[in-house]
Amino acid sequence: MTNLNLGITPPATARPARIRADRIRRDTLTRLAAALREDHEGHLQNALDALVQAVDNPLDVDGIAIDALVADIEDLADMGRADMALSPADLEQVADEAVHAVAIAAGSVVPLPRPQNRRAS
Repeated sequence: MTNLNLGITPPATARPARIRADRIRRDTLTRLAAALREDHEGHLQNALDALVQAVDNPLDVDGIAIDALVADIEDLADMGRADMALSPADLEQVADEAVHAVAIAAGSVVPLPRPQNRRAS
């Protein structure tokens, strides 16, 4: 069974709750690091530098331009292949947690159910 390590963070303000899938994040950053190691011509480093400049000067760059810079980095680092295989039990867990996260984000006080020990049979 996949260890999803999902964490739902209820917001302190009216922002929506966030679901983090740590395995996707780890896989994506690992791909980025490997691509940087193999970036002998500097294309990926240049793309990262352009993103840093865009983030440093947000008034000069709109969200669409930042999205395009991120897409370039994803393409250069082959990061689009990060994915997660979910079993039906995993999907049920994610759905349950998402329902509770939405309720919390809307201001309701909803306790999360205790995690069930789901073992593969």
